[in-house]
Amino acid sequence: MGKFFLNLIVFINFSLMGKFIIPEIRDNYPLYTTLLKDSKAVFEEIIDISTPKKSNKNFLSRDNVGIKHITLTEEILFIADVKINDHKYFHFKLKCNSLCETPFFRYDSDGSSHRNYDDNIPLSEQLITTPHFNCFNEDGIGIAYKTDQLKDDKKRAALEDINLCMPHFCHESNMRLNDSEFPKISISQGTLPLTLTKDDPNSGVDFI
Repeated sequence: MGKFFLNLIVFINFSLMGKFIIPEIRDNYPLYTTLLKDSKAVFEEIIDISTPKKSNKNFLSRDNVGIKHITLTEEILFIADVKINDHKYFHFKLKCNSLCETPFFRYDSDGSSHRNYDDNIPLSEQLITTPHFNCFNEDGIGIAYKTDQLKDDKKRAALEDINLCMPHFCHESNMRLNDSEFPKISISQGTLPLTLTKDDPNSGVDFI
């Protein structure tokens, strides 16, 4: 009986959440896929996160890292947020204001789960916990997913290190500092120190 009511509560919560739809992405999906899939370059070797986030003072943020697309002229920004008292809680985002105000790709290391609305997926499998990536389908609906690394307990634990997770984000978004290098993250002094992980979950992954 307890399990029945728990499932009922989950179903009600899912129903109240509603679909997360971005009309601009739905109506400009070829542009969206080009923004996400094609090669992009970042020119800052060290991305410093030191400014309190305006909408949430519990986080530090860097929201103006310019990204250059290989073919498009649209301005793309890389955004990084990290929780002040927990550096394992962070977000990476890519945003193109000429497409929409919502980041078109993001990574959430922690926080709320996401429901993928798809009638072909059983309700019990639609809830995607963090950490996960977020993208959009051709209907402009937000979709969360986990990579193979995020499904592996050991590799997922290693990716709690923000500087080990950065190459993973770059791989998923096709973004590079140079042909085979990735930017590093620096968090302002006076906050909790980062704990480095020896095992690199990105080892053995072919970055294209």
